[in-house]
Amino acid sequence: MRTQDLLGVFGLPLLSAMLFAVAAIGLKLTSKYCIDIWRTCFVSNITTAILFQPLWWLSSDWPVWHLWWQPAIVAGVYILGQVLTLVSLTRGEISVSAPVLGLKIIFVPIFLWTLSVSTLPATIWAACSLATLAVVLLNYTTESGNRKNIAFSATTAALGAASFALFDVCVQSWSPHWAGGGFLPAIFVFATLFTLALIPMFDARLREIPAAAWPPLWVGSIFIAIQALAIVVSVAFWQQAASTNVVYSTRGLWSLGLIALVGQRFGIPDKGLSRRVFAVRLSGALLLMVAIGMLVSDG
Repeated sequence: MRTQDLLGVFGLPLLSAMLFAVAAIGLKLTSKYCIDIWRTCFVSNITTAILFQPLWWLSSDWPVWHLWWQPAIVAGVYILGQVLTLVSLTRGEISVSAPVLGLKIIFVPIFLWTLSVSTLPATIWAACSLATLAVVLLNYTTESGNRKNIAFSATTAALGAASFALFDVCVQSWSPHWAGGGFLPAIFVFATLFTLALIPMFDARLREIPAAAWPPLWVGSIFIAIQALAIVVSVAFWQQAASTNVVYSTRGLWSLGLIALVGQRFGIPDKGLSRRVFAVRLSGALLLMVAIGMLVSDG
């Protein structure tokens, strides 16, 4: 595999996974200020939309009007995934939500196959399956006192993962029909319009967000936007959604590591991280590395 392809298929999603961990911490810190999920989602999506607009410069021609339904649908799927992800991260257990979001890797090849977008070699199916087992192990916990919250975190994260998987498959399938990079910023033009519909659901005005809440909110929103740009560009231009998402699934690992390093300092302890839990999650991390190694060697 050429260096350029390695950077596109592996480098960009790895960077995205690391940035996601920072975003997750930032968004979790905003929860103590009781900011409703709709204002958080609004700020995050507007930030992401702005970051994607320079990609219009990569477009060689203005897209034909009869194709504009495609970015509209993809934008709706993206907003759904964004809302579910933010709900899971801000109202659930981050140590559960982040790994479960990695289940996106198994949804991607399933959607690619069921929608007849592409056929995948056995190596990719094996890597995706192995990575799925890895995120299950990364999600392991011995806690029993907050099972309801754990179930809520896992359910919303899994639905968010499925939404983003469908988003990636649609991007891989439809972006070649657009000139250059026009498909991606078009998606977020519609995403901005859809995001405006969240305003009536705000619990309060944006100006009423406490001043102390804005720094972590901006950190979360900006890093969510940058990591989204990295992963979507990888899928759109390198057309390897399944492989890309195996690498991207390491975001749960990076999130757990970041919580272990700075969680106590910021008041986000990783509950239930006993030696047994740590050992099981470490085995999950090793399996994830094996899955990525399979893709690299196959490429």
